[in-house]
Amino acid sequence: SRCRRRAVVKYAALSRLASLALALASRAIVGDYDASAQVVLAGTASLPAQAARALAQVVLRWDSFYFVHIAGSGYTYEQEHAFFPLLPAMMRLLASTALAPVALVAGEQVALAVAGAVVSNVCFVLAATTLYALGCRTLHNERLAYTAALLFVWAPSNMFMSSAQTESLFAWLAFTALLCIARQQYFAASLWLCASGLCRSNGVVYSGFLVWDLVVRREAWDRNQRRIGPMALQALRAAVLVAISALGFVAFQVYGYRQGCLQALHPAHGPRPYCRGLPATMYGFVQAEYWNVGFLRYYTLQQLPNFLLAAPMVALSVAGVYTYAAHDPVRLATLGWRRQRCAAPQAGRRPLAAAFLGDGLLPHITVWAALLAVAMTTMHVQVVTRFFSSVPAVFWYAAHAAAHGRRAAWAVAGYFAAFGLAGVVLFSSFFPPA
Repeated sequence: SRCRRRAVVKYAALSRLASLALALASRAIVGDYDASAQVVLAGTASLPAQAARALAQVVLRWDSFYFVHIAGSGYTYEQEHAFFPLLPAMMRLLASTALAPVALVAGEQVALAVAGAVVSNVCFVLAATTLYALGCRTLHNERLAYTAALLFVWAPSNMFMSSAQTESLFAWLAFTALLCIARQQYFAASLWLCASGLCRSNGVVYSGFLVWDLVVRREAWDRNQRRIGPMALQALRAAVLVAISALGFVAFQVYGYRQGCLQALHPAHGPRPYCRGLPATMYGFVQAEYWNVGFLRYYTLQQLPNFLLAAPMVALSVAGVYTYAAHDPVRLATLGWRRQRCAAPQAGRRPLAAAFLGDGLLPHITVWAALLAVAMTTMHVQVVTRFFSSVPAVFWYAAHAAAHGRRAAWAVAGYFAAFGLAGVVLFSSFFPPA
C-alpha cells in the first residue's frame, strides 16, 4: 500500500540520519584508531569546511579510500581494479556539480567523500522501497514484505550502507533488476544488471534470474507447450539478455587488460596472468594477489575471530535455506519441475506462514545457497554481513522467522540492532572489522 511504502521511505531516511549522527558522536567521543582520514582530508579551518570534513571523516573508511582516490585520480594502481567504476564516476560527477561549493570550501577529497555518502544514502532509501515492492510481488504477502523492508533499514551492515562504498548502490540496482524480472520486463532488467556489473562483480550472478525465468522454470516450457523450436528461441533471447547484463563487468575487465597489459601498468613485474587471456581476469588476479582471496585460503587459526563475527549471518542463512528446502525437498532438487507438496497459489494474497515457502522464491534460495557457499569457502568471511545486504531472501527469511514467535522475533531484532549499532561505532572510529 502507499501508506506502507511511504513508511518505508520515512524509516529508511531516518535510519540514515540516525546512523550518521551516532557515527559523528561516536567519533567525537572515541576518536580515530587510524588517522589516515585526517591526513587525506586535511584542509582549511573555516566552519563550513570543518562541518564537511567531520562528515567526510566518518564515512571515509576501509574501501572508501580507494573509491575516493579512483574518483579523483582514476585507476593508477593495479590493486584498485578490485573496485568497480560506477560509484567513483557518480562521486566525481556529484562533487563537480551539486557539491562543487563543498570542493571550493573544503577541498576536492572532502567533496568526493561527501559525494560518496550522498550517493549511498539516497540509494539506500531507493533500495529499501524497491525491496518492499519486490517482496509484495514475490511473497504475495504485504505484511511480510513490509517487515523485511524494515529489517533491511536496520541491516547488520548498517554503516557500510551510508559510507562511500558500493553496498547501497548495488542493492538498489540488484533489487530493481529483480523487480523488473518479476514484472517480466526482461530487457529493462538486463540494463539494470549491466549497471550493477559496473558496480560489483557479483552483479553477473544475478543474470541467472533471467535464465531461470525464461528457460529453466517449468512455466516457461508450459507457455510454449514444451516445443523445442519456441524454447530454442527463448533460450537465444535469454543468451542475448545475459550478454547485455554482463557488458558492464566485461567492459571493466577489458579496460583493466588494456591498462595492465597493453600500457604495462607494472612493467617491472613482467606479463601478468590476466594478460594471457581467459579464464584469468584482472579482477580475479587482483583479489588473489593483494587480498589473498581464494579457495579455503582464509581457513587459518588467526582468522577464527572473523569466523565468529560471521557466524550469526551464516547461521541465519543456513536456517533460511534449510527451512525452504525442508518444506519441499523434491521441488528444490528438481528446480521446481516436481513437487512433494501441492503448489501454493501464485496470485492473490498468500498466508503469512506460507509466504516464504512459495515457488517464486526458488531461484532466490538457490542463489542465496550458492553465494553462501562462495562466501564460506573463498571470501574473507567477515564481509558476509555486507555481501548479503543485496540478497532479498536474507530479509524475507528474517521477517518469516520473526513472525513465528516472540523469542525468534527478539533474536532477529537483537542481532540486526546489535550488529548494526556496534558497526556504526566501530566503523566511525576506524576499528576492525572491515
